Amino acid sequence: MRATVLVGIALLTIGCSNPEYAKQEYLKSGDRYAADKKYSEAVVQYRNAIQQDPRFGEARLKLGDTYEKLNDGDNALREYVRAADLLPDNVTAQVKAARYLLLTRQFEDARTRAQKALAKDPKNIDAQIILGNALAGLNNLPDAIKELEEAVQLDPKSAAAYAALGTAEVANGRRPAAEAAFRKAVETNPTAPLAYLALANFLMSTGRGAEAEPALRKAVELAPTSLLANRAMAAYFLGANRAAEAEPYVKAIADADTTPTAPGKLALADYYIAMNRVDDGIKVLEELATKDGSKSAASTRVAMIDYQRKGAAAGNKVIDEVLARDPKNVPALLTKARFLLAEKKTDQALDKAKEAAAADPRSINAQYLVGAIHRTRGERDAALASFNEVLKLNPRAAAAQLQIAQLSLEKGQADTALRMSRDVARVAPRDANVQFTLARSLLANHQIPEAEGIAKALVASFPTSGRAYTLLGSVAMAKRDFAGARAAFSKAHELSPTEAGPVTALATLDIDAKNPQAAVTRVEALLASAPNDVAAVMLGARVYVATGQPDKAEAILKRAVEANPSAPELYSMLGQLYAAENKLDAARASFEKLVAQKPNSVPALTVIAVIDEMQGNRADARKRYEQVMQLDKSAPVAANNLAFLYAEEGGNLDVALQLAQTAKRRLPDFPAITDTVGWVYYKKGLPGLAIPLFEEALTKAPESPIYRYHLGLALLKSGDKAKARVALEMVLKNSPQAPEAAEARKALASM
Repeated sequence: MRATVLVGIALLTIGCSNPEYAKQEYLKSGDRYAADKKYSEAVVQYRNAIQQDPRFGEARLKLGDTYEKLNDGDNALREYVRAADLLPDNVTAQVKAARYLLLTRQFEDARTRAQKALAKDPKNIDAQIILGNALAGLNNLPDAIKELEEAVQLDPKSAAAYAALGTAEVANGRRPAAEAAFRKAVETNPTAPLAYLALANFLMSTGRGAEAEPALRKAVELAPTSLLANRAMAAYFLGANRAAEAEPYVKAIADADTTPTAPGKLALADYYIAMNRVDDGIKVLEELATKDGSKSAASTRVAMIDYQRKGAAAGNKVIDEVLARDPKNVPALLTKARFLLAEKKTDQALDKAKEAAAADPRSINAQYLVGAIHRTRGERDAALASFNEVLKLNPRAAAAQLQIAQLSLEKGQADTALRMSRDVARVAPRDANVQFTLARSLLANHQIPEAEGIAKALVASFPTSGRAYTLLGSVAMAKRDFAGARAAFSKAHELSPTEAGPVTALATLDIDAKNPQAAVTRVEALLASAPNDVAAVMLGARVYVATGQPDKAEAILKRAVEANPSAPELYSMLGQLYAAENKLDAARASFEKLVAQKPNSVPALTVIAVIDEMQGNRADARKRYEQVMQLDKSAPVAANNLAFLYAEEGGNLDVALQLAQTAKRRLPDFPAITDTVGWVYYKKGLPGLAIPLFEEALTKAPESPIYRYHLGLALLKSGDKAKARVALEMVLKNSPQAPEAAEARKALASM
């Protein structure tokens, strides 16, 4: 150790006086470390050489090689590209840079580098293959095939050339020609593992897994220590539901892994855990947790196991220790975020996920988790933004595409939902969730025959799935086949008795068939299993009112408001019920008694404020809403209603906007809240910002006279009189008795 320190000091001293000599000494030292497979030490010395001379291309090339040995692709790419810039006549540098650019889908840059190499060495087979692959990536398939055919001519025994040619022929839609190229690679290279792997990959891509297995076994036989061959064999068994047979190949990968970060050994631990051999996995992880390079990754996995086996406290203790020593470790931050999400601490979970995304803006997992947490919180616009960030990083990320399709359906954006669900169905055609989403998107776009075909296929594939029969019932409803719908929904309810969807559909059919008592029986059974589910309570309240039982409707709504204080639709329905029953005073007295017992009850105070507003006592309502906001600064119902009152009564519009935006963050898709944000903008003299919000509200509630009236006013203020007239006249046509109709007439008269 002392000798190493003294050598370092000597080199440092030399470096101060003679950088040219020092860089060569550092280079030689790095070479010695690399020869001894001490790659981390070699990296330090090569970087010292570059510090002496940043334009030292040879050192950068060797640094790239060392990063490649360490499986650090990002740094290898960076150093190879710099080396190629500094060594324009070095064919090896150009080819290595081109290969990594190709792997990272930078096809144009890969093409340029490959062409530079071929200009110096026209017979360089590697450069020729890279050029062909780059052209294929640029969708220039004719030229790609031409270049790869030339590569085959340069070296008729090159497995890589035949494999690349086969891949290009697949992309060109010529599968017979592709298979011929892959088989020619095996024929001319019977001892080349790559040839067998390329053929196996082609066969699996065409659904011929049984034919692929012998080729994979031959590749492993020829190269028993090859990481690529063992990975392919393991992946095959895992994908074929023969996971137990993958073990020797996963172990071979782990045994061959000598890198500090130990991804192969971590993969072995993951395999054991996935196979429910948790103790075997923990043994591997405990060993890795003693080594600096793999300590954080191994401990993070241990934290997840402890969380599941020993409880939240144990798991959090381990992950907190990881973050204490490595606060920007992205996998650890994401694990902590998942723990917090499981504990329903969504604010803290979101903060941790955002920390992970900030630590690594290119982390797909971080961006995806941010979106998933936003979706859990009902923040659909924010979730969509995060999932779109995932697609910027990987345009073919099927999980993000599926999320966007589902969110688009929820937001009423049927065309976007269909486009996205079709895209993901091309990538994962056998995924049941994808097919369900595609079918729902087709229904939303009135493409009933295709949706019906998918629904029937899902029922055939999953005959015990209530979800499949619910989809089939929805198709029947769209066809107005009510008997078929009832049969499908009844089967769905039989298979999934606690699901609200089939019960809701059947109750609706009962009411339409003038059999409300049957609807009551169904709803009461549903409420017994989900007493505070918002959709179930809303359905129950409607059914009770329809059957002349308003007291029962009131009881379930009051209970649900206590359990769901952020659900505006419950407050609205409860208020409408009191108004219809002429019970506003009695309702106020009841909730005031509750406040006397629970002075900080946000739901009770909010209901009283709603009643005040309905009775025209706006000053009292405002005070109550302000009281609620002091208790809960993010209460969406109080924030929205208070913002609207401020806007109507000439209060502080900046405060009103903050309140309205607070409500929209919590409930981004509730049209009344969207309308309030727009109304505040209108009152602030910003009709250009208000118009799209009113239009958004109308997409959710197209029959609302107030949203359309607000839109007409905003269009009028913006100077678009023609569109304003259309909007205001539609208010008169569709809702002539609504209070907004009289105001619309005044606005039209002023024009």
